[in-house]
Amino acid sequence: MNTYVLGGILFFIAVILSMFGKGGGEFYVPIFLTVGIAFNQAATTSLFILMVSGTIMMLVYHRKALVDWKLGFAVIAASATGSFIGGYLSISVNPAYLKIVFALLLLVSAYFMSKKEKKDLALQKGYIWKRKCCGEEYSFPIFIVLPVIFFIGFLAGMVGISGGGLIVPLLIILGGLPLRIAFATNSLMVLFSSALGFLGHGLNTSIDWKFTLILAGFIAAGALIGAHFSSRVKVEHLKKIFVWILVIAAVWMVVKVFL
Repeated sequence: MNTYVLGGILFFIAVILSMFGKGGGEFYVPIFLTVGIAFNQAATTSLFILMVSGTIMMLVYHRKALVDWKLGFAVIAASATGSFIGGYLSISVNPAYLKIVFALLLLVSAYFMSKKEKKDLALQKGYIWKRKCCGEEYSFPIFIVLPVIFFIGFLAGMVGISGGGLIVPLLIILGGLPLRIAFATNSLMVLFSSALGFLGHGLNTSIDWKFTLILAGFIAAGALIGAHFSSRVKVEHLKKIFVWILVIAAVWMVVKVFL
């Protein structure tokens, strides 16, 4: 496939996913493999463009004052620790079973996200972290939600994905975060996880920089447009689209198990 045609496809995906602070690695790698790119190069290229996408999203959302930085770094610490341990232990577990479990959890998240009336499911027990960000005030049950995020990171590390598809709904449903703040704060995790992953892969994989930078340009443009227009779309519409993204990601994950 022509590099610029491929870039156009990735641009469209980036526009949609960046509206929700998502990177899209679960889509990019399979696309690269489909067009005949070797796995190591596909993974490395995907991580680099995710790093670019995460940087663009983070800057745009920061400019719009939508990123809860302190909470974001707490989520990163819990998720990254779980992901590291899960990745280390993954050799002893059949990944097919984990992918199916992860897909089911995505569908459960989609179900709760689709509820017309949002119920505050944040558990008012333990230590409540009072947060004030972006003109919003919310209570985050830190000793309840962060251990769950650690477990999601652990499961995601075993599967080999970031886990953002579950962490974002968790922040909204259980953590009580407003929709836009949860999406924007997740862009930090995209940037952090992809940067570390790229460093790890890049040390052992040769990179086609011309190909990678062309695609990164398309991704950067898509991320810039998507993140910019995210704040202009009604929350109800964002919610509906995000639910469909969760469902598609769940189905895609199950399909990959049997391919």
